[in-house]
Amino acid sequence: MGEVNNKEIAYELFKQGKKLIEISKELNIPEGTIRSWKNRYKWECNATDNATLQKRNRGAPKGNKNATGPPGNKNAEKHGFFSKWLPEETAEIMNSISKLDPLDILWSNITIQYAAIIRAQHIMHVKDQGDLTKVLKRQKRSDSDTSSSWEDEYELQFSWDKHATFLNAQSRAMKTLEGMLKQYDEMLHKNWESASEEQKLRIKKLEAEISKITENESRTSTITIIDDIEGDEHED
Repeated sequence: MGEVNNKEIAYELFKQGKKLIEISKELNIPEGTIRSWKNRYKWECNATDNATLQKRNRGAPKGNKNATGPPGNKNAEKHGFFSKWLPEETAEIMNSISKLDPLDILWSNITIQYAAIIRAQHIMHVKDQGDLTKVLKRQKRSDSDTSSSWEDEYELQFSWDKHATFLNAQSRAMKTLEGMLKQYDEMLHKNWESASEEQKLRIKKLEAEISKITENESRTSTITIIDDIEGDEHED
């Protein structure tokens, strides 16, 4: 009942001329949810019917089990099957995605990939050559007539192995990101006239940030190699 009431209240506020962001703040509901309701139920500022009636009218005629909507209703043909079987939240996400610009969808994937790369800097960071990680792999219990004991087996992760793993993973992630940026750049120039200024400028900013990471990673790798060489010389 709460969601139904929220939809009705949001719809009434919308008919009063309030913006989606204002409705979102007033009802403490994500703006994306409000926008999904607006698109799904085809809210109009001058509408006189309620949202429930609008949803019923845009569906297939009662008793027609094979139809997904009125003749020519391509949107119903496209989403009718999914809305029947998928959870409502998933259907809302699909409905929102269908209205996004392909360039913006690709950019979202780029930012997610870039965020994962930045996060890896902290998770996979190797402090120095002596950064050793000891991980418990398994425990085995031994029982005898007089006592019982546990035998622990550990895996040792040395700094050079951890750093090499990090570099390989970072390299693969960077290549994936570079490929996505190349695809974005190609799509951008194909649709240059219709692209927004934000779409044109944001790729330059990200490319500059990636260059900084690449330079820092290269510098770190060089320092690690030098430390290893110096360490070997001292041992000799």
